[in-house]
Amino acid sequence: MVVAIPIYRATSLKRDIDPMPTPPFARAPLGASFAPGAGMFFRSWTSLGEVVLASAIVFAIVVAMLRFVGQRALARMSGFDIVFTVTLGSVVATAAISREVPVVNAIAALATFLVLQEVIRFFQSRALGVHHAVREQPDVLLWDGHLLEDRLRETNISADEVRAAVRKAGLRSLSDVRAVVLENDGDWSVIPKHVGPSDESAFYGLPIPGRPEDSRGDHGAQAVPTSPHRLP
Repeated sequence: MVVAIPIYRATSLKRDIDPMPTPPFARAPLGASFAPGAGMFFRSWTSLGEVVLASAIVFAIVVAMLRFVGQRALARMSGFDIVFTVTLGSVVATAAISREVPVVNAIAALATFLVLQEVIRFFQSRALGVHHAVREQPDVLLWDGHLLEDRLRETNISADEVRAAVRKAGLRSLSDVRAVVLENDGDWSVIPKHVGPSDESAFYGLPIPGRPEDSRGDHGAQAVPTSPHRLP
């Protein structure tokens, strides 16, 4: 009896069995996956010249606009001024680097922000509601030598920060201070006590304890004194 034994050729097996696909990193040249992308450091002299020219134009426009606005834009900033400055800086950076934003569009955006700032400044200097909407009210944290516990808690300011402001003013004791005010630009005002009468008109508009008539609607009559040794 003859038994037929099938004989397979290597070529048939090679055709019938799909080989395992070659990984991409095996096909790529050695070190190609670590090579920086084209244009990461330098694209062309034309692109570089466009960035330089756009930056110079935008810089000149910003200087001219700030010169027109005046020194107020360069003074100590409140929260409203910080928002305006950050927005202005974002527009300037985008116009200087991005080629998708034409310089004329960036100049229009800058002019719009500056006009809005001037309009808001105009109304906030004449309307109390607008003023309080865009500028935070100063906080009186010490009055007549006494730290005000409720004001410290409300503003999350520590007594150590108030004492540091008093020391910077050259005073040795809280009892020598008439008022410590945290202004709306983040600066400290320390007013020492003086001998002699005074109308204290500089305090008008502040939430002074016992003087609700000076600043209506802010509960100026409510203030809780605390120990000068309060920690922190």
